[in-house]
Amino acid sequence: MNMRRQLKVGLLAAVALLFAVAPGWALEIIYPAHGSSIVRSDFLIIKAGDSPVIEAITVEFGGAKSGMIDISGAEYRKAFGDFVILLPGFDPGKDSVKVAGFAGGKQVAEASADFYFLTRPGEVAPAGYSPFVMHLPEKEALCAPCHNMNPEPALLDNESAAKNPCGSCHQRRLNYEYVHGPAGVFQCIYCHEPDSKPAKYANRVEEAKLCAECHEHKVDEFKARQYIHGPIEAGLCSVCHDSHASAHFGQLNAAVNDLCLGCHGAIVKDSHVVRGVGGQGHPLEGPVDPANPDRQFSCIGCHDPHGGNSSSYFQRGISERMSLCQLCHKK
Repeated sequence: MNMRRQLKVGLLAAVALLFAVAPGWALEIIYPAHGSSIVRSDFLIIKAGDSPVIEAITVEFGGAKSGMIDISGAEYRKAFGDFVILLPGFDPGKDSVKVAGFAGGKQVAEASADFYFLTRPGEVAPAGYSPFVMHLPEKEALCAPCHNMNPEPALLDNESAAKNPCGSCHQRRLNYEYVHGPAGVFQCIYCHEPDSKPAKYANRVEEAKLCAECHEHKVDEFKARQYIHGPIEAGLCSVCHDSHASAHFGQLNAAVNDLCLGCHGAIVKDSHVVRGVGGQGHPLEGPVDPANPDRQFSCIGCHDPHGGNSSSYFQRGISERMSLCQLCHKK
């Protein structure tokens, strides 16, 4: 079996994502749902069902198939009911998962789901795939036997992951170096509306207005610039920033150059800016940014990702090309 794609079938016994048996259900893939697009690959959630009662399952995706996963034990059933929660590690783009259910050693049920895993900033799923939505009444009904799906405002305001009901499922979402302030203290309802419909916890207001409530200084900065970067002009902060947590400074969705080149990939196909004596273009990265020794050199060494006073968004509001060069190449 390809080790890169080997199924991580260790059950998340330490995660408080526990479900109870709901009668009358057949084998079903809850997440990712068929026809959905997803942005995270943390979980594969399967409901084995009791029509018929399923004792074991196998899971197949990406050319790999698991062995038999026994879910018939009394301790397992007490903890997880008829749910199976796995760590999948899906590949980017179109993918599918197949599950077979067994009872008495014979296959008695099967389910499959085709989905699209979005991994690139600003990426849009092809036609036929809709964003996965969890907090709909029919999905919350599956969780309700073990989770408080209608928490009181006081609980939602609790800053502890152990006591805030959001923490029971979403605590792992914050396991990164750079965490957004409100998310770090589980003030989820500052940004998310508990009573929104049809799905709960939609953003209270549109994205740009929501971010601007706390980041007013950035809004003033944008207004002072002659040119604004496209995503900023469109109010799409989340194209570049993760509003919960990230492994990259500034809560970026990817490393700086990976993020920039996701849209501006043509830059790497030719010499950038100028040709030096050796016929090479300006480097796009380096161990130290001469103009900012506290960080590595990257696209943002020269370009402000939000906007600027030149059409190339030069840093520090610089509008003249040579003035930008002189930040590092002093004579």
